[in-house]
Parts: sequence; C-alpha cells; structure tokens
Amino acid sequence: MKVLAEARPDQLDPSGTPPMPVPVWERTAPARRFRAALLVPAGALAAVAVAVVVAVSVQKPAGHTPDAAMPDRPLTASQLLLTAAEHSSTDAYGSGKYLVIRTEDGSTITVGTGTATYEMTSKSSYETWFSRSGKEPNRVISTRLGMTPLTPADDAAWRAAGSPHQVLVGKPLPSGELGKGYPVSIDGGKRQVDSYDDPEIYAFGNDNVTLRDLEKLPADPAALKARLLKSFDGGGSDMPTDKQEWLLSVTSGLLVDLPVSGQVRAAGLRLIATLPGVRSLGAVTDHSGRPGQGFAFTTGNATYGSIEQRFVIDTATGRALGRETRVVKPAGTTVRLDPGSVLAYTVVLEQRTTDEAPPK
Repeated sequence: MKVLAEARPDQLDPSGTPPMPVPVWERTAPARRFRAALLVPAGALAAVAVAVVVAVSVQKPAGHTPDAAMPDRPLTASQLLLTAAEHSSTDAYGSGKYLVIRTEDGSTITVGTGTATYEMTSKSSYETWFSRSGKEPNRVISTRLGMTPLTPADDAAWRAAGSPHQVLVGKPLPSGELGKGYPVSIDGGKRQVDSYDDPEIYAFGNDNVTLRDLEKLPADPAALKARLLKSFDGGGSDMPTDKQEWLLSVTSGLLVDLPVSGQVRAAGLRLIATLPGVRSLGAVTDHSGRPGQGFAFTTGNATYGSIEQRFVIDTATGRALGRETRVVKPAGTTVRLDPGSVLAYTVVLEQRTTDEAPPK
C-alpha cells in the first residue's frame, strides 16, 4: 500500500504531463489517499516507482499450511485463484477501533549527479492506523530508510560521482527525457507522524472511497464487478485505458493494497479468475523469498509502455504474498529501463485490529 502525496513542487509537473507523486519524506502535507491499484505513475523512475507489493500473511487461521508444503504440481490460473478464494472466505479481521498495517516499501528511482544518471533503491517504512468508524483521525508513522545503488554498475556510477549523499531526482517525461531535478538525501531520516481527518483515503481509479465504503463492498463476484466498473472513467495517467485491464488492476488492488474483508477478497479472486489475460506462473517466491503460487497479467498505455504485474498468493489463506511490476516494453516514462526491470516492492509486516490508541 502506498501513500500518495498531496503536495509537490510545481516544476515537477510541466503542462500537459500527468502529475508525479513525491517520496513520502519530501512531502509538505499529510498523506490522504491510497490507490486501489498502483501501476507506474508518470514519476515512477524519477521520484517513486510504485507497484510491487509483498504482503506477509499474518493472523493466519488455525491449521494453516504454507504453500511450501503443497504437492509440487503446477496450478492453472483459475485453479490458483479459486483455491485461494475458498480459504479467503474464512479469513477475517478481529474487532477493534483501528486497523493497523505496517509495511516496508522499496522503489527504483532514477537519480542524477552532474551529467551522470543511475538507478537507486529507495526504502521507507510505514505504520498506518486506520479509524474503522471514521470518527477518529487516521495516522501514518513513516521513516525514510535511505537509498542505495540498484546494481553494481549503478554503484560504480555513484562512486565515480564522488559517492554523494545528495542526488537530484527529476521527473521522467513521456518523451523519455528527465525533467528538472530537485535534491534528495540518500541517507535515512527521522520518524515522522502525520494525522489527517479526511475519511476518503482510498481510490478506485479517480473515485474516492472511505474505509467504511470498503467494508460495504459486495462479496459476490458479479456484484463486485458492477460496483468497480461504476468508477471507470476511461483510465489514463497512471491507470490503464483499456476497460478490462483497468478492471484487472483495480480488482488486484483489493488483494494487496486495500484492507477488505476475507469475503470481499474472495470475490475479487473469483472475479479475476473470469477475466482474460491472466496466466499462471506456477510455484514461485515473493520478494522476501516466501513460497507461493503466482499469476500475472500485462497492462499498458502510452505514458509508461507495457507493464507486467506478477502476484504471489498463499493459497492456504487466500492472502497475497507479493506483487512485482516489471517493464515489458519500455516507452514514455520507462524508456530508460531495460525489459524485465523491477520497479518497486512493498513488504507488509503486520495487519491487525486493536482498541489501543495510535502512537504520537
């Protein structure tokens, strides 16, 4: 799950280009919205390449058996999704005033020093306290964990530039060029606490919704599809323009980005099983090395080219273990990356409900 910043320098959004989110440590206003589907926004390579989610299964039901113990046999995409849906339907959050989600995010960004450009991995941790009633403020505790060169070649380029502790981050434009850069420290930062009262902290495309809205989503696949498509407005910017690709992206967000009930997640899994373009990856591991069953689909538009989204599912619980978004055909804002490049990841360390007060 990824925080979308409200404020950013105006020079990073030239006229005629989609807006670019800035890293959480650069924002000047509290976070407000979380995407139901995080693809690759226009600033994916220069500010924060959003899209990989690696979720740790927590609150596992009794009798949970990890996928590593399953017979070593390939599952079709439909078998994988429907098996996970059966288990997800019995997976439920407990009672409590707050839903707490703790994550670590890593993203690939393009930075510059002088005339040199290279890639670095930026990491941050988040602990988000969602008010389930909407009566209390939501709170996000974030910590910047720093940036490191992505590959040995990037490390060599960074060292050749003098191993700077401050680099320039510029917005990649649809032309493939980088916009004017702004300075960012590669060092870790202090713990930051943001509180905000706006209950509309999620989005289906451009349709804002609240946590209560998510809890009211239908647990029937056909009804869920109809509800989600009410929010389709043609896509664009960081969302697919193709209606089926948009639906796949938004529905997959229910698996990894949004705190929906196990029953709604089961409906999402069953819905994805009916959509075209979904293929099985067989037995795979997530970004942290946990075993599961994988599926993938490809989306794209003129802004960021063709992107493959890969998911890893723990079929014993129905929860997503991971998502990777890779470049398939670079174009526009991804033109600087090679095919197969991973853009980002998120590790979900904890999901729980509690009546405790959030940290200050």
